[in-house]
Amino acid sequence: MTRQCIDGRRFGDLDQLRAETAAWSSDINHSQRGVDWQMKVEDARCKLASVYPKIKF
Repeated sequence: MTRQCIDGRRFGDLDQLRAETAAWSSDINHSQRGVDWQMKVEDARCKLASVYPKIKF
């Protein structure tokens, strides 16, 4: 948020800062973004075994 919304800007008061960050947040939350997965599911399950429990089918 700092780099995308308020970096290099000055705000006159706290209400203006809140309004600007709320508008930025609303815009960001309404836009969809894709995910670039870097590993396959099986590789992730091996690497992150301590974080995710095993699922039995």
